[in-house]
Amino acid sequence: MKTIKLMFCLLIFTSFTIQKNKKKIDNKDITLEVKAEKTEYNSNGSINLYIVIKNNSDQDITILQPSNKYGFQMDFFRVEYECEVQYPFETTQARVIKKTETDIITIKSKSEIELILKGNLYNVKCNKPKITEVIVTYDTTKELSERIISKIGVEENKIKEKLTKLKIENNETTIE
Repeated sequence: MKTIKLMFCLLIFTSFTIQKNKKKIDNKDITLEVKAEKTEYNSNGSINLYIVIKNNSDQDITILQPSNKYGFQMDFFRVEYECEVQYPFETTQARVIKKTETDIITIKSKSEIELILKGNLYNVKCNKPKITEVIVTYDTTKELSERIISKIGVEENKIKEKLTKLKIENNETTIE
């Protein structure tokens, strides 16, 4: 019985120590930039955006990688933009895609990573190669809605809990 009490106390102490040692990330230390010069225009009118996330903080951060398959899934990237004529995307019944720990990316302290947001998955589609007011946001600060949880399952929340709480977005960008 003493062993169980001792193990319980040790477990509680360890969890408090881990929480205490986990520093708060300042969003000013993390930046997101759209690499306009690397933009790819696809034959179907969709536009792939390349972004760079820079971690200038003193600790590693974890993010969920952008979607790479069409389907209903947990995703924290959003793209807003303006163009002459935005093509509507056809909505079809999407299958549910479960995220796993392999979808988590660690960005080391004082480093950066380049990612691609595929236009056909983020509804970036335009009739002209010029798009303006491009804003890419990555936001894990909000709780998942009941509607999303009902579709993807509560186990997805465990993946979200492993991510650094963060809200970042680029400065408004024009791509020509």
